[in-house]
Parts: sequence; structure tokens; C-alpha cells
Amino acid sequence: MLIGVFSDVHDNLANLRKALDAFKLAGVESLIFCGDFCSPIPSRVMGAEFEGDIHVVFGNGDGDRFMIANIAKTQYPNLKLHGEYAELEFNGVKIAVTHYPFYAKALARTGDYRAVFSGHTHQQTEERIGDCLWLNPGEILGWQGPPTCAIYNTDSHTAEIISF
Repeated sequence: MLIGVFSDVHDNLANLRKALDAFKLAGVESLIFCGDFCSPIPSRVMGAEFEGDIHVVFGNGDGDRFMIANIAKTQYPNLKLHGEYAELEFNGVKIAVTHYPFYAKALARTGDYRAVFSGHTHQQTEERIGDCLWLNPGEILGWQGPPTCAIYNTDSHTAEIISF
């Protein structure tokens, strides 16, 4: 199964649409968003432009969580809000998601997960901690460099970084 992983949109809708297009083109079935919409507007774009489930954890740059929750509840049920942390399972593969790398690395060290995803630093990072893949897909914003996102393959346990 292919899962799109992205983080730190910070209201850059043009880059968000590029990432969503790349995910659709690759045949991604579900998305994992590691936080920092900024305003609620990107949640509307995600919900409208991607048909599959979008699992969301919040970051430190999500200003109006109430409105984002309202949008998910009333308009886009494919937006699955998990709060600060998510524990997910896809085809028997356990994945943890948080915005913060400090917590992500700690989760990866437990050995409970096949993969752990985080954001926050705006820097793409991929590291193996034991048998666990810890991945920060970088940023959609494009502030620290070219925007990046990732596609995680649950079968091969690999991630492909997409830069645009």
C-alpha cells in the first residue's frame, strides 16, 4: 500500500496542490499529515482534492483547531483528526505520527512501530532506528529549501522523497 506523508503546509496552497497531484499520480491510497496547516484553509483544499482518508495530527502552527475540526466534521469526513498523536495500522503495518521529532524518535526506539512520521523542523530526514523507519518528509511550505513530501510503501518498507 502506498501512503502519502507530508507536513508543514503553512498556508502554501500552490505547493499543497502540487503535493496532492503527485500523490494522486503515484496511486497513493491514504495520506498522513504531520501538522501545521496554519489557517483552516489548507484543510478545505485537502478534503476537497483528495478522495481517500487523510490522517491528521496537529502541530504548533495550527491556529484555529476548532474551525479545522468543524470542517472535518461537517464537510470533509475523509479528514481524520487524531489530535497531537496518532497510532495507525495499514495492512498490518503499525505507524505512529506526531508533529515533533523528539517524540517521534522516542516512539521509534520502542520497537512497537514499523514506521514513525513527524514534521516541525522543515528538514527532510530519513533514519532507521532498529527495524523502524523514522521519517520527516520535509515541508510543503518551501521556506528552508525546495518543498518535499514522501510516499511510504508498506510492502517494501521504503520511502520515496518527492521534491518539487
